[in-house]
Amino acid sequence: MIADVDIASIVTGLQAGSEWGYRMIFIFVLLIIPLFFIQDAAGRLGIASGLGLGQATRKYFGKKVAIAAALPMAVGDFLEYVAEYAGIGLGLYLLGLPVAPGLVIAYLVHTFIVVGRQYARAEAVLLPLSLLLVAGFVLTLFVFPFNAKEVFSIGLSPFQPYGNSSYDYLMAASIGAVIMPWMLYFQSGANARRLKRPEAMKAERIETLLGAVVSEVLMVITVLVGLNLTSSGGLGLSDLPKALAVFGGNASLLMGVGFISAGFLALVVISMGSAWGVLEALNTRSRRAFLIIYSLESLPAVILVMISSNYVTLMLGLMVIFTIIVLPSLYLLGKLVSRADVMNGYQYDRRWQTAFWTMAAFIAIGGLMGIIALL
Repeated sequence: MIADVDIASIVTGLQAGSEWGYRMIFIFVLLIIPLFFIQDAAGRLGIASGLGLGQATRKYFGKKVAIAAALPMAVGDFLEYVAEYAGIGLGLYLLGLPVAPGLVIAYLVHTFIVVGRQYARAEAVLLPLSLLLVAGFVLTLFVFPFNAKEVFSIGLSPFQPYGNSSYDYLMAASIGAVIMPWMLYFQSGANARRLKRPEAMKAERIETLLGAVVSEVLMVITVLVGLNLTSSGGLGLSDLPKALAVFGGNASLLMGVGFISAGFLALVVISMGSAWGVLEALNTRSRRAFLIIYSLESLPAVILVMISSNYVTLMLGLMVIFTIIVLPSLYLLGKLVSRADVMNGYQYDRRWQTAFWTMAAFIAIGGLMGIIALL
């Protein structure tokens, strides 16, 4: 959940709140539904089949389809690395540290974590620091004024300015900030490796629903905090600390440390998701192959961030692209969880299939609207 509400998601929420205020709340509340259904499908696949999405794709659709599917997986991983390193870059800027050397150090530290398989230790340090950032936004909500009446009358209204290019673009970015490609491979792969029994599906579904609700509540809080930021054509770097102005002179310190920690946490999850996606599709668990793919995905990502000039704009653009990149994986996931031979009798029935494909269509349409808004 915390990895899903990452720096790119927070920046998207702040931008949405500063530009459209209460009108963006409806989108994030609505996103609880596709987030739940898609995560539920990925988790169910891992439990019922004992396979991650990459493995299941290769086993049931064949080598050629699996290799073809590995390409958007790898592109998705690369773009996700870009988003997280951009977030770390923002954190370095807020702390007054040199960005380029800091990104090099961040890359080397993450590579050390990956090569040394220090995932658990890294998470033990990063989770509390990332939670401090989230707690800061929650506390700020009680200090910054917002109109509760307008939250219900405007924020929860389904009648929003669809068709406005600015709104459509941020709506697509919001969808991409919530439905990320890595989550499908991470959720299915984690459940498969934990050898969960089918009896755990009900508890897993409840946990997934609670995670979806809390994630989007946090995003709504981010939007409400963003109401108090002025934005004319986009958030500037100097605007970001104002989101935690309640902490006075410590705002930049808290946000900078939080951004770096949350960015690292997401990097850790993404690198595991890559191993459970691309490598599974290629039918290898070779350590050498993993390190080669990791390098091919992550090194160009950090270089791209180092030569970029506007990290906020970069993140928003990536969020829109995610809505398109995720579609092949969504298609494969939907087909797999509908098959009795894959799910060992725990396949989705017609109602759940209809719900899943409706959510996938919602993501596709939202992404298309965002792409059109760019033209």
